[in-house]
Amino acid sequence: MNFLLDKEHQAIFDKAKAYSLEYLAPITQQLESSPDLLKEKMKDLAEQGFYGLGIPIDMGGKGYSYLQMSLVYEGLAHGSGIMAFLLQLQNNINMEIATFYEGIAPEILTLVPDLACGNKTTAFALTEGGSGCDPSATEAYAELDGDVYRIHGTKDWITNAKDADYFNVMVKDGKDSKNMIILFVPANVPGLRSLENRERMIGNGMFVGGVEFDNCVVPKSNLLSAEGFKEALKAIDVARVFTPAIAIGVAQQAVDSVCAYLGQRESFGKPILTNQGVQWQVAEMTTKIEAARCLLYKTAAVMDSGEPVALTAAMNKLFATDVAMEVTVRCAQLFGAEGLMKSAPIVQAMALAKMLQVIDGTTEIQKIVVGRSIARQYLPRK
Repeated sequence: MNFLLDKEHQAIFDKAKAYSLEYLAPITQQLESSPDLLKEKMKDLAEQGFYGLGIPIDMGGKGYSYLQMSLVYEGLAHGSGIMAFLLQLQNNINMEIATFYEGIAPEILTLVPDLACGNKTTAFALTEGGSGCDPSATEAYAELDGDVYRIHGTKDWITNAKDADYFNVMVKDGKDSKNMIILFVPANVPGLRSLENRERMIGNGMFVGGVEFDNCVVPKSNLLSAEGFKEALKAIDVARVFTPAIAIGVAQQAVDSVCAYLGQRESFGKPILTNQGVQWQVAEMTTKIEAARCLLYKTAAVMDSGEPVALTAAMNKLFATDVAMEVTVRCAQLFGAEGLMKSAPIVQAMALAKMLQVIDGTTEIQKIVVGRSIARQYLPRK
């Protein structure tokens, strides 16, 4: 395995990082309170060619590999982790519509070019208030009634719940069924209603809330997958490649920023960065970030190979987000009083790192996945 990026890969990362530092970093505070500005910048990302990354070229996308996509999100996270998160979420859902599901209706596939260039917005309605990290506990259901499905139930914590044009919705295949299916649901279907936006510690420029389905009717042909649980887990594995990429970008930018600050900030007649104790902290943080980066690139390589990725992806998500949390907290301490300012980028970075530890399966869920996998190798088989 070659751990060195070639010129093409380095250029992909450099473009994303340069764009985010120039156009996103200066407005991170405004992005917290202005949904309109956030939408405007999402359009800018589309114009810059950051949409449709994983969609095949012949369907209007960029045809990027998982490694290439990881580099984009890592680079963008230097300027705005929230924008990187929103972009990868959109790209993931759109890529899944374009490539994951077999036998998808042709009329749905005709929408892919619009998705690939950012003309339409999608959302993944998976989580419910009572299920959290356990998709098998889904209560929402759809009943097949002749040639249509009738959808009932409520989803929660859905990003773009108010702004999406289309939803991928995981529900039970019948009220009393344990089998899950995924349906493609236009946002303008009668009976579909977005609920209140939840105010959070970070990312309040994006709408995250509930979606209610009250006898929503969609054609039977809108069935994306009859194996919804399996497809949901596959989608979560994709997120566990890219969420760590964002965490690494956030952590690296935190170290870069604090080193630039401490290199100029003098105390007792010399730059603080000249102190050995500070340099040791920087060395520890940088080493952990580089280790997380290597695991990220390996996870992306496994995804690109088509080999099973769940265990590697769980380790990737666990390690990178924990590193980001540790690094941002330590950098805030090194900033001193500047790290207490509500508007300080490092404060947003800490909040974002915490968000990344929770979404797409909490830190504890990742430990369960990894721990059980290891235990299976050594426990006696029944």
